[in-house]
Amino acid sequence: MKNNFFDINSVAIIWASEAAWKIWNDLLKNLKNFKWKKMWVNPKWWHFDDITFYESIDKLPFVPDVAVITIPAKLVLDSLEQCWQKWIKRVIIISAWFKEVWNIEDEEKIKEIAKIYNIRVLGPNCLGYIDAYKSLNLSFWWKEIMTWNIAMISQSGAMAVALTDWAITKKLWFSKIISMWNKSDLNENDLLADLENDDKTEVIVVYLESLECGRSFYEISRKLTKKKPIILVKSWLSSRWQVAASSHTGALSSENKVIETAFRDAWIHTTTALEDFFLWAQAFSKNIWKDIPDSLAIITNAGWPWVMATDHCEYNNVEMKNFSETEQAILKVNMPDASSMKNPIDIIWDANSMRYKNILENITKLDEKVGILVLLTPQTSTDVDNIAKELIDFEVKNPEYFMMASFMWFKSVIDSRRYLRENDVIEYDYPKKWIRAFWDLVKQKKWQLIPIQDEVIIHNISEDKKLEIISDIKKQEKLCNYELVSKILKAYDVAFLEDKLATSVEDVEKIFDEAKNKLVAKIASKDIAHKTDCGWVVVWLATKKDAIDAYEWILKSVASFHPDAQIDGVTFQEMLPKSKEIFIWMKRDTSFWDLLIIGMWWIFVNIYEDVYMKLSPVNKTEIRDMFTHLKWYPILNWARWDTPINFDSLVDIIFKVMSIFSTFNDIKEIDINPVFSNEHDSIIVDAKFYL
Repeated sequence: MKNNFFDINSVAIIWASEAAWKIWNDLLKNLKNFKWKKMWVNPKWWHFDDITFYESIDKLPFVPDVAVITIPAKLVLDSLEQCWQKWIKRVIIISAWFKEVWNIEDEEKIKEIAKIYNIRVLGPNCLGYIDAYKSLNLSFWWKEIMTWNIAMISQSGAMAVALTDWAITKKLWFSKIISMWNKSDLNENDLLADLENDDKTEVIVVYLESLECGRSFYEISRKLTKKKPIILVKSWLSSRWQVAASSHTGALSSENKVIETAFRDAWIHTTTALEDFFLWAQAFSKNIWKDIPDSLAIITNAGWPWVMATDHCEYNNVEMKNFSETEQAILKVNMPDASSMKNPIDIIWDANSMRYKNILENITKLDEKVGILVLLTPQTSTDVDNIAKELIDFEVKNPEYFMMASFMWFKSVIDSRRYLRENDVIEYDYPKKWIRAFWDLVKQKKWQLIPIQDEVIIHNISEDKKLEIISDIKKQEKLCNYELVSKILKAYDVAFLEDKLATSVEDVEKIFDEAKNKLVAKIASKDIAHKTDCGWVVVWLATKKDAIDAYEWILKSVASFHPDAQIDGVTFQEMLPKSKEIFIWMKRDTSFWDLLIIGMWWIFVNIYEDVYMKLSPVNKTEIRDMFTHLKWYPILNWARWDTPINFDSLVDIIFKVMSIFSTFNDIKEIDINPVFSNEHDSIIVDAKFYL
């Protein structure tokens, strides 16, 4: 049974109490305005208002939609069993003292019972659940919640209380409030999936301290954000969550960066600041973001604020409207000669409420709508309260415009700010946060306009060939040898520069005689992944003697510095003409699984960390787009009359490597380091497949 957990029309509280100082009693009081069926269970017989009581779960006259368990932890398991016997399929466990105090055994038993009997469990150790539209308060949070279109999911009950209490001061209300804490069964993924079709919820705010299944979270969120914005407070991202990878580029895939990538690709609006949390929720809840203009107009009565606001626009990628001479003439009507109608619009220091009213009216006469940010610093001539009234009046008469207000300073504007807030004008004391909020609104609108990508169909090979490769991989240890890497790349028709293995001087001579260009020599060993770091790569071998000397030196050097390494020999490749060198890395992350990371090789990766990451698989268009996010993209595309690389051939290689990674799960990491790419084609020079 996977019904929507929020479809609740009947409730049983187990075991409730008449004692005023107990949580159980708070639950009964919080059900006062719930108009549907409500019962409570207790072996002792008491009366409580209009709520019917029963002495045990089995005595309930019908099966309630949800049971709320609030008893001591030692009694929870028996009550859960009794819920199953009564065919109750949804349970909220507010009771604490489980894994949060290392009582892991009992929490595992909750999971086991829920799985065996197909019971959906919220909790334990949670604040509970509130449905504001039904006046259904299944929590010990006593505040009355007014109805609005924001749903809150909070892992922490304490944070849910704090956020709700703060939100009320901002006139910010909710459709639902859900606390889950221990997440023995229901987690953020289940709740987000249920909220997707909740017609009372249009914005979702989330506070998390852990992710149960990152890949599912990403997939659900990416789909959900097409309909409803998700705002998430990143509270658990710190250095202690960093994880190392098997290769020297491990820092590029730290837990922080992986999570940031997943959130970005799912179009989740993330912040570490609780102020942003409320600001964005308030802005999104007005729903005007669906038609929000791409550009912003700033109105100011002082120079210093607009200078900062302009800087913040540039930093946050917010487009400031560039007014034409015709538009400036329209804006100039009823404005002083000294005012400036360029953007920002400076109505100068002595602006009063009439001047603010006039400039707002002038903006409505423009052919193209803009977002409006109204800045104000109080001067002796500034009638702040009247200006606030004009903004409220404009908001009422022009609901199709997105307007934000930033009244700066403190005591002299505090009453006007409260007045704006009480009349649903979005206001904040400093423009920086508003500008970031505006950008997130524009970003959400753009995401809505992007068509949902079809499922990526990876490049595939015959089933027989696939099984053969799987069998070969299982015979390897740590790192696939160069023969198997070559076999896999050939099977997928990937362009690569083939190695030729030498195990004797005679092999070296034969390889040199057959070569058409200068050679490169490299140690061949599954125990030595990074050869250049140790100096066991020798380039520009122009003569047979050079090749033999390189062969003997590499073997001698490795034997001296790495005596325990298993040595297969020395491989030789032909030197390639001058090309751009590209780095490709794929890794299985513990939370989000397949990651694709691209960049320019060498110092661009190791020093500058100029890479771009996406969750894999992605289509070829998305792979091509990844390169545009690199700082050094102009070097690849065009710089100082240099020809651009052949991106089609490079993307084809990356797509096929990604397909290999998606097909063979025993391969945990692929390090292509580098691909040589020029205006004609691209070819892999070195590839390592880690197991």
